[in-house]
Amino acid sequence: MIDWLEIRQFAIVENLEIEFEANFTALTGETGSGKSVIIDAINVLLGDRSETTQIRYGQDSAEIQAGFRLSENHPALQWLNAQGMNDNADCILRRVLRKGRSSRGFINNHAATATQLRELGELLVDIHGQHEHLSLLKREVQRGMLDEAAGNTELMHTISTCYEEICNLKQRIEELCERSETSTKQLEILNYNLDEIKKLDPRDGEWDELESRQRRGAHQVELISAASEIHEHLYSGETDSLNDRLIRHISRLDPLIEYAPELTEVRKMLSEAQINIEEASKQLEPLINDNELDAESLQYIEDRLSEYHSLARKHRIQPRQLAEHMQSIQMELESLADPETEITELMKQLEQASVRYFDFCETISTNRRKIATQLQQDISTIIHGLGMKGGCFEIHLIPENGDGVTRHGNETVEFRASGNPGIPAQPLNKTISGGELSRISLAIQVVLSRESRAPTMIFDEIDTGIGGEVGNAIGQKLRELGERGQVICITHLTQVAIHGNHQFNVTKSIDDGVETMIRKLSNEERIAEIARMISGEKVTPQTLTHARQLLTSAGSL
Repeated sequence: MIDWLEIRQFAIVENLEIEFEANFTALTGETGSGKSVIIDAINVLLGDRSETTQIRYGQDSAEIQAGFRLSENHPALQWLNAQGMNDNADCILRRVLRKGRSSRGFINNHAATATQLRELGELLVDIHGQHEHLSLLKREVQRGMLDEAAGNTELMHTISTCYEEICNLKQRIEELCERSETSTKQLEILNYNLDEIKKLDPRDGEWDELESRQRRGAHQVELISAASEIHEHLYSGETDSLNDRLIRHISRLDPLIEYAPELTEVRKMLSEAQINIEEASKQLEPLINDNELDAESLQYIEDRLSEYHSLARKHRIQPRQLAEHMQSIQMELESLADPETEITELMKQLEQASVRYFDFCETISTNRRKIATQLQQDISTIIHGLGMKGGCFEIHLIPENGDGVTRHGNETVEFRASGNPGIPAQPLNKTISGGELSRISLAIQVVLSRESRAPTMIFDEIDTGIGGEVGNAIGQKLRELGERGQVICITHLTQVAIHGNHQFNVTKSIDDGVETMIRKLSNEERIAEIARMISGEKVTPQTLTHARQLLTSAGSL
């Protein structure tokens, strides 16, 4: 459960500290006081996308952090252990928003990404927004709710991968079939291109080798002249060469070393120099005698490079790519020459993938039908208590058209409902009114929350558009949920707020800049707040008495 929450410089909040308790907590306050800002801050803390506009005006950063108390063997502890973030204490999440820079997240003082915050957040808190009933009209949302309740999450990832494999195989088979129909003309073109390149017979690396030899040939005279002149001065001159002089100097030093041992190192350096001169001279000799690139050889290289250039322009590739291009044409010819073999192999793979796909579909469908039966019964029971007596809720699984292969299985999930006895259930977007849809959405959320792994459930004004006895029934359901965990609900309804085990009041001050404040209400303060919710600004003794009676009847005093 959420133990405490701190919000600093976020939206209209300057500095807010809240200590939450278990069971059902109602957050009340006038419209615009900042109640939903608290939920926005929690969403950001748990990995939602953040914006610099959420930083309080005039500030450079905002910070949100919260402490969570975890029971033994909670999935969040397993996640923390796997990530190396369990410090053997309660879990603390923190997120810092900064202007001009990306936000920073922390889990138990370990740096964390938004994805990690989101993954852990899903194990800690379930948040149900005030507009959730509108998304309930979408079939993909309905399917997602059912699959989560059925425990199909991992299976849905698996079947999506299998679907991708089937699509890829079908596309490849289709391409090969189309290619087979037009292969004759393609074969002619490819064979012509291959014969043309084969006449040149390009080899891997030949282009670079030819360019290198061309550059060397262009400077051959200069190379031989320089090498000959250097060789003569170093080693083979008719006059004293550098090598001859070094030998004489070394010989003169030899008898003197006995009297001056320090000359030993000098002799060693001169000897190494003489050896290097001999080695350099030997390496110059092949260059001096190089007659490889005569005029005829150079002409051959020029002609060969010209052929490379001409053919490369025709095929719209670089000259050095011709050898690779020839191999590519040969491979394409092989595939065209015998596409049936590849098609047969791909068809076999497609059959195997399809068997796996429909096996997964069967498991998914079995899980869906099993949980759907229980959900229909539970949700119908709850909506009866929410003012839809005689109404019903149904979950239909409709087979997909065609081959039945979709990313989400071979059936469509459709929620249907009826608000009146004797009227057949229809899809939610057909006949259900806005008020009825809100109540059905609440019933679904209440039922699904029972199966939630998250110990904390937050409801943000889900009672919008509802009042009277229906509101009272909603409050009772939220209190019932709070007995199994922690429930926090933002509400404007008196009938909901009176059922809270605890009540916090959110207010907004504009005396010295806009600022949101929150405080836990004592019993007497609750009576006053409930009276305000009943009558508005003008609270009378009669209203206070009525508020006390409501709280007492709800068991909250």
